Amino acid sequence: MAKRQLLFPALILLLAALVRLSHLDIKPPHFDEGINGWFCDQMSKTGYYAYDPTNYHGPLHFYVLFVSLKLFGRNLWALRLPVVLASLIAIFWIFLFRPFFSRTICYLAALGMAISPGFIFYDRYSIHESWMVLFLIITFWGILGVSMTRKPRYFWSLTMGVTGMILTKETYIIHLAAFAAAGFIALIGSRLTTKPACKQPAEPLPFRHVAAAILVGALLIVFFYSGTFKNWNGLAGLYQTFLPWTKTGIDAAGHGKPDFDLFPLAPPFLANVPFFEKFANLKLNWYWVRLLLDYEWFALAGLLFSVRFLFGGLPALRYLALYALCVLFAYSIIPYKTPWCIISIAWPFLFLGAALIEFVAERLNRLVAVLVSLPLFAQAAWKSYDLNFVRYDNPKDRYVYVQTDREYHTLVDPILAKGAKDPGSMHEISGLILLPSYFPLPWVLGDFPNIGYYTSEVSWPEKMDADFIAVEKDKADDLEKRLKSSYFKSDFRLRDGMDPCRAFFRYKTFRDLYPGRTPEFEPSQPNG
Repeated sequence: MAKRQLLFPALILLLAALVRLSHLDIKPPHFDEGINGWFCDQMSKTGYYAYDPTNYHGPLHFYVLFVSLKLFGRNLWALRLPVVLASLIAIFWIFLFRPFFSRTICYLAALGMAISPGFIFYDRYSIHESWMVLFLIITFWGILGVSMTRKPRYFWSLTMGVTGMILTKETYIIHLAAFAAAGFIALIGSRLTTKPACKQPAEPLPFRHVAAAILVGALLIVFFYSGTFKNWNGLAGLYQTFLPWTKTGIDAAGHGKPDFDLFPLAPPFLANVPFFEKFANLKLNWYWVRLLLDYEWFALAGLLFSVRFLFGGLPALRYLALYALCVLFAYSIIPYKTPWCIISIAWPFLFLGAALIEFVAERLNRLVAVLVSLPLFAQAAWKSYDLNFVRYDNPKDRYVYVQTDREYHTLVDPILAKGAKDPGSMHEISGLILLPSYFPLPWVLGDFPNIGYYTSEVSWPEKMDADFIAVEKDKADDLEKRLKSSYFKSDFRLRDGMDPCRAFFRYKTFRDLYPGRTPEFEPSQPNG
């Protein structure tokens, strides 16, 4: 029996690992991944990460990436592997909720996360959000444990979960507020019902463990935010970050989703009243629900079922439902919206979706529960395959956001091939990137030191010839007037939202990679 109980978790974890690790580098590096990798390159020079409170992200992710890149080299696998591992730990942790939830709920919630289109898509990115999900789950596990028992491991879990959130992303404040609000609402609700309150733990509070956990958490926060004791100014960012972060919350900063706005929190006739004017720019928005509708049917089922827990139900699930709805509401009224935040919003609804399946099985029968489950999981499986292995750079998919196009290989592959063929040439090859936005190129081409990056035509250098050049296609004619060497030409798109680009490869440098091909550009006044 014990072996069978371990079999299903093992199979779910194996499935999760398979879909996250398979062809991990098929998707070109995202704009943000390029920036994160570039930060790691700077850490190699300075020895620490200089925390910037306007960057909206904590330091932990960068240190983990730094270690991974040092161990496995500067490549996309090494950049993404830590996040994949964090996501697998998050799925594993769901199985640890057995003291609080049934085996059915734990297994189905873990399976839902394992094959979720959004979780897979963003778990295969080297961004902070998967870490946030892990620490949120650890925190929730600790909260439930502390509320029911005095075992030290739950106090450690709660403290380390909160510490991890603080080290990961400033949105931790939203989740802590939601946890607190859910607890308050649940407490008030329990006093208004005639049901007896939950029996409080009888064991004494483990003060030594609580103090030790808080001390370790505080030391970790100081260690990472101070740049491993090399940048003490970084500690001030712990509170400085909320001024620009709050400004971003009010200002969409180019990431608003106004098409999904419903109505303002403050009615127009109250917009100028002193207290209510603060809410005049905040509108209830259904963007996150639309993402669930498009991709996450299982989580959407959990959202719908969460209404049932507003009126009672298992206390742990009721608390989770209240927390989840508070988070969804908070993220819905904040104008700044990037789609990867969906996994920090959706994870509780996976538990609630699993609770729905169990509810159907108990109230009706298992066959009906299976019939309800099949389309939910089938939709997730199909969407996961299509999104992660076929349409991973298609901007028509709402999850695909500021994503580098696969055509970027047209530019970088010949350069990387040249460097791999002759490593010594990396320090000799020169390049010009003449694009208004160029990440992730500085990290991808980080082993080539002789590259100039120019965002506007007025800043172009006097000498334009280089071994390779990337320029917006509509400015290619201006560039060609200043070139004095022969070049191969290839068109490409770096990402959606940018104009088409053109790559120039100097004939003398790259002709061995293009045998039999003649240069498409010949200068009117060649060198010599």
